[in-house]
This record gives sequence, structure tokens and C-alpha cells, in this order.
Amino acid sequence: MKPKTILISGATGLIGSHLVPYLEKKGCSVLRLTRNPIKGNDIKWDLKSSLIDLDSTKQIDAVIHLAGENITSRRWSKSQKEKILKSRELGTSLLSESIAKLPAPPKVLISASGINYYDQDSDGPHTENSPSGNRFLSTVCKRWEESTSPALEANIRVCIMRIGVVLTTSGGALSKMLPSIKLGLGGRLGSGLQRMSWIAIDDLVDMIHEAINDDRWEGPVNAVADEPINNKEFTNLLAKRLKRPALFPVPEFLIKLLFGQMAEETLLADLPVHSERMPKLGYKLTYPSLNEALTHLIK
Repeated sequence: MKPKTILISGATGLIGSHLVPYLEKKGCSVLRLTRNPIKGNDIKWDLKSSLIDLDSTKQIDAVIHLAGENITSRRWSKSQKEKILKSRELGTSLLSESIAKLPAPPKVLISASGINYYDQDSDGPHTENSPSGNRFLSTVCKRWEESTSPALEANIRVCIMRIGVVLTTSGGALSKMLPSIKLGLGGRLGSGLQRMSWIAIDDLVDMIHEAINDDRWEGPVNAVADEPINNKEFTNLLAKRLKRPALFPVPEFLIKLLFGQMAEETLLADLPVHSERMPKLGYKLTYPSLNEALTHLIK
């Protein structure tokens, strides 16, 4: 079987930095979309000038779109919110339009989205059939997903991965929590009752690989373990795994004071999400429980 050629945006990000070596180990040839091409497999793209320098003679089998402005890198000002939205909406539109125009378009586009698509003001649980919410991140996810329409219109199979909190020690939420927990200074955030839906990085990259190869993976798929857990339980389990206490809760008012709206829609958001699609697709996670995931990730 001929090795697949896969085009990836966000190749150096949290997910991409794990996905690229995983795909290469599977024998795939990976092309990276980047603003500053350095390697031979790098392809230049520039949102400001609406440029993607694709070679129409090179066959691309699949496209994985992960790029977007970091949501939690700084407090949300009006300009930062605009940057978060436009990086996803314009980037996805440009990529979808560009691959749709190729003489031989790729078979599949796998585009990232987030579980913030769902309504955090309802009690849940949310599945792929649940409606979107009305908050800022829900709007971002909705417009992000809608921007894949040029690919759909070109009969490219589109799979939307609504990704939960990605657990890895190399970045994201878990890596930010580890230092304080190791020092015995960690604790729940606010009431600690807000539920989070998560997935281990190993399972996520394997899911993406599965979606490349299986034509049944189309439309939205919630990339989450089927075990939402509240913040207090998560913190206590992590502390137990590290053999440390978790005695210092961070008050909700202080979190909101420091991070404003971003805190309300991320750190304090109550989002119990399940996947109805995964069991129907016959896909089983390697790390379905949080205890298994943390045991694997923290050595």
C-alpha cells in the first residue's frame, strides 16, 4: 500500500507536535503548513495575504487542520477575541478553498474544533447531537466548523474533531497544574464542581489516524473519554498520583479577577461531554479512565 501524504497545519502546536512523529512512524509523508518554511516538506501559508503555496502536481491524500490562536495564552481583550475567532474562521476557509481547487483534491479534511461548541449554561450531558451554546467560544467553534464548507462542496470528506481537554505533560492544562501539585500547593479551582471532559494525547493522535483511514469518520466526533470528572476530583486524583496533598483551593472571585471572561469559559466552565459516535464507529480508547491516563502520562 502506497504511503499517504498528509498536509498538517499547526504541526508545532500541542497536538501537532505529537501527531507528526506518530504519523511518520506509521509510514506517512507529512507536509507542514507554516508561515516560515525551513524544511523541504514545509509549505508556506499566510493568512494576511490569503496565500497557501500548494503544488498542484503533488498528490495530497489527507489534510489535518489544527492551527489557531492560543485561547488561554493571555487575558481576553476585544482585539484578542477577534484574533482567536479570525485565526480559526479565516484559516479554515482559506485552507478549505485551497484544497478544493486542487486538480486532485484530498480524500479527507480533519478539522479541529472544541467541546466549547456546546452550551455550558445547560446541565448536559452533551453529545454530538446537542445544540451549540451562545457564549464566545461556542460562537468561535460554530463558525470554525462552518468554514469547512468549501471542502464539503468539493465532495471532500470532512471530519470535525470536537476535542476535550488534552492531557499531556508537555503542555496544556496538565503541565500547568503539575508544578504546584508537586510542591504541595495545588487545590481545586473555585467550587471544584465544574465538570471537565478530557482525552489523553495518545488516544487523540490515534483517533486522528483512524479518521484518515476510515471513511465512516465524517461530521462531528467528540474526542473525549467517556468519563467527565469535576475539577475537585481531578485535582485530588492527580495529587494522589504524585503523593502530594491538594490543600490550597483558588477562590472563584480571584480566578475571575485574574482572567476575566476567559476563566468563565475555560477554567470554570461546566462541560460534561460524551461521544455517541465513537462506540458506533467501533473505536475504543486505550486510556478510557482518568486513573489509567494519569498513570501512563506521569512517570
